[in-house]
Amino acid sequence: MKIAFLLVFITCLNVSAKVFSQEKLTLDLKNIRLEKALQTIEKESGYRFVYSPTEGPFNKLISIKTNQASLEEVLRTLLAGTTLNYSVQQDNLITILANTGTDKDITVQGSVKDVTGAGIPGVSIAVKGIKGIGTSTDINGKFSLKVPDRAILVFSIIGYETVEMAAGPSMNITLKEANNNLDEVVVQAYGKTTRRVTTSAISTLDMKNVAQIPVASINDAVAGRLPGVIVTASTGAPGAKSSISIRGGGTPLFVIDNVIRSANDFANLNPNDIEEYSILKDAAATALYGVSAANGVIIVTTKRGKEGQTTINYSYNQIFSQPTLFPEKMSAYDQAVALNKVYTDEGKSPFRTPADLEKVKTGSDPLNFPNTDWQALTMKKFAPEMRHDLSLTSGTKSLSYYASLSHYNQGSILRTDQNFNKRTTYRLNATSDIEKLNLKVTAGIDGFIENNAVPYAGYGGIYSHIQNRQPSQLALNEFGLPTSQPDNPVRELDPLSGYNKSTAKIFNSNLGLEYSAPFLEGLKLKVNGAYTTYNNFRKIWTYLAPAYAIGSKTPINAGPPSLTNEQGQGATLTLQGYLTYNKTFGDHAFDFTGVFERQTDDFSIVNGTRQNYQIIYDQIIAGPTLNATTGGSEGEKRRAAILARLKYSFKSKYTLEGSVRRDGDYIFPPGSQWGTFYAVSANYVVSEENFMKLLKEKHILDFFKLRGSYGQLGDKKDLISGEEIAPFQYVPAYGLNANAWVINGNLVQGSSEPGTLPRSTYSWQTIGSRNLGLEFGTLNNRLTGGFDYFYTRRKGFVASDPRFASTLGIGLPLVNVAGAAYRTEGFEFNLNWASNINDFSYKVGFNFTKSNSLWERYPTEADATIKNPYIRRTNTAGDFYGYGLHSLGFYTDNSQLLTGARVISPNIIAGDLKYYDANGDGKITADDNRQIGSNSFPRTNYGITIDLGYKGFSFNAVVQGAGTEIAILAMCCKDQVTKICWFMPIKPITGV
Repeated sequence: MKIAFLLVFITCLNVSAKVFSQEKLTLDLKNIRLEKALQTIEKESGYRFVYSPTEGPFNKLISIKTNQASLEEVLRTLLAGTTLNYSVQQDNLITILANTGTDKDITVQGSVKDVTGAGIPGVSIAVKGIKGIGTSTDINGKFSLKVPDRAILVFSIIGYETVEMAAGPSMNITLKEANNNLDEVVVQAYGKTTRRVTTSAISTLDMKNVAQIPVASINDAVAGRLPGVIVTASTGAPGAKSSISIRGGGTPLFVIDNVIRSANDFANLNPNDIEEYSILKDAAATALYGVSAANGVIIVTTKRGKEGQTTINYSYNQIFSQPTLFPEKMSAYDQAVALNKVYTDEGKSPFRTPADLEKVKTGSDPLNFPNTDWQALTMKKFAPEMRHDLSLTSGTKSLSYYASLSHYNQGSILRTDQNFNKRTTYRLNATSDIEKLNLKVTAGIDGFIENNAVPYAGYGGIYSHIQNRQPSQLALNEFGLPTSQPDNPVRELDPLSGYNKSTAKIFNSNLGLEYSAPFLEGLKLKVNGAYTTYNNFRKIWTYLAPAYAIGSKTPINAGPPSLTNEQGQGATLTLQGYLTYNKTFGDHAFDFTGVFERQTDDFSIVNGTRQNYQIIYDQIIAGPTLNATTGGSEGEKRRAAILARLKYSFKSKYTLEGSVRRDGDYIFPPGSQWGTFYAVSANYVVSEENFMKLLKEKHILDFFKLRGSYGQLGDKKDLISGEEIAPFQYVPAYGLNANAWVINGNLVQGSSEPGTLPRSTYSWQTIGSRNLGLEFGTLNNRLTGGFDYFYTRRKGFVASDPRFASTLGIGLPLVNVAGAAYRTEGFEFNLNWASNINDFSYKVGFNFTKSNSLWERYPTEADATIKNPYIRRTNTAGDFYGYGLHSLGFYTDNSQLLTGARVISPNIIAGDLKYYDANGDGKITADDNRQIGSNSFPRTNYGITIDLGYKGFSFNAVVQGAGTEIAILAMCCKDQVTKICWFMPIKPITGV
């Protein structure tokens, strides 16, 4: 110590020439001695260090990586966890001495809040430079931690700026939201990256503002929040799931914790369990998922435990929902007045006499002249929904866990107890870090139980009956019993009527082992296994409650009921092996990922039906065995893949990425089962160039990045049907008939010849995709945005070639139809403004997507159809709804029927539709059918998001809109003589 004090005395005679805090250093040192690190800093700065190598742990191995950090921060990091202290002297000299006293641990207590004053749960708190000491904030944002004196604490959580501060007995930390956190972690295929170096089109969702929204499915919460993402709902029935499309494609691939799961599994995911949510759009982002990712990929990672004290969260939501647009129906009196006018104009006797009209108006004879409000009888004002969410998280240095339980109960707007959806989800994730073995073990179980019930007539069927019944039709007799009025929804909702009930049980388990190689920094080996089982049961009781005549309580029974029971079960096993290597050499960074994956599926279904029940008892044993039927099927699926990705980045300014995947699938013929697909992408962060420095300093352009990608993917789904190509089409398939023949008075089994010629040359459909994009941030990153142009072209559709007629009496074999191709082109952009005024924070976003599609050649259209521009889908931009006659208005007078082309039918009179004679042959026939409608899917979509916060209170709103589309709301009545489809499409309300 005497030598050290003498050195200090000598250095104090000099005069300082530099301000210590202004020195900035960029370092990247790994596993070097502390003494060597100090020597490196001397070379990089104008400072010299004075210390005694024998008076402290100067041989300690350290690692540090900084970017323009102050010398003060660098030294605090290097000396953290040691007994060494530094002191800045004159003449740019820094002395480092061992503490003569004994360092003591201190207990730090405090809280972490956002700018509004609300506590932030789950904030990670670590000691800088010391591994193994840390905790996380509880539900109120509070924490307590024992740390070494003079330690530097690091407070971090996704979505907020990281804060470092010296430890003290009491600490109150405020975190600001990261407007454009370029180092934010982004989940990608089989790994993670950062927003700064991302080269492909990936959108992320901030779950902080989404998880709390009380919706039936996570899909509903996404609507309107991300560009290029289209969410549609076909019905509001309890249990109905919204569907997601990425850039107008079909059903995307869903991945939960790196394991491919079904769309139904994903829709039933508890939003509160999701930690990170990413949408992969272009080929560069999705190529590693190969054939399964032709329509894009949605990836989520679920929450895991954190080191620290136990945190318990509970929330309860009570929701009341109702239709936003609901047609107001005409009363029986208004209807009668309108019909009287029509009858008078047509020279007929009135529909209602004045006396009868008065009875309708006054309701004096409700049985013979009813005024039925069908909506009031069958529908409630609101549909109730309820959700409970409970989660528990805790952990130590070696073991952490996250557990959750959720129950969702969705009622119906219909007045019945036979229409509901009840879902219970559960999850348990555990992580064990075995430092001595350089091994991390992850394990988890999750699943759900869903019960759904619908009246046997169906939700849509009953709703249509409610809307189609006239107010002049009688629903109930004087005893309040349902009448025999056809399609009487009151009768269909009667407790005695039948139902369609189903139960789905899903259980998933996973286990992962990750080994970090100590002999080569950055090398990791990982194996992962997931096993999913499901069991589904459905019971359909087809029965209509009795009807009653006026003045009677005697039941009028409908036809005898029938009962169907169906049960399905299956299992999926996924095995994965990973090799990853991530290394930085100065300004050069390399990231490699290699994966082998194998997945097997096995399933079976069995069902049975008994008909003509004589005893009204909804059990299979109670039905007669006469005409009873049984059925079932079973199958298996197999696929495997080998894939690799390599990324190179220079100074995080230029990044180049390439990936390749070799896919194998059982559905294709031997020799064609494997396909190779690839993608390349790059980005250029222009804002990191020196010539952009002035713009960055003035916050005119804080961030600006260009990126582009091209790739070719495989596809095994039929674009027309949306289903997978049927397997084993290369094998002659014989049909089986349980009762094919009668021999000696006995039914015997038989078989039939193959219906289609086999072919062994068809293979993968391919999709070429390119994407160009830019991202920017300005005004101190308060205003951020992005723009993407995309183009995809699908070809090689598997179908029977329509150019050759089936003259052999057997179906033609499958081929990759030459020339058949489908392309989509479009663009998307988004703008976001985020800032705060004192305690008030706000964020407003706008996103817009527009795309269009074209069949270069429709795979099933024959040459004759292709040559007809009026009905072909080939070369028709935007597609169309269907075929039918084009209306020219109405016949206003019977004399108009004497001239011009018309439908040859004795029932055509004034008031009927007048149709266009498209082919000019003087008559209206099926040959005059032309394309009707435009898009059956919205091609233009936009969303506006609003997120506000003030002192612990928050407000979130989303407005979603879509361009014009033709919905499936139409009436097509086919004349059995002329075979003409009288097509009357009805356009839905669009724009909101």
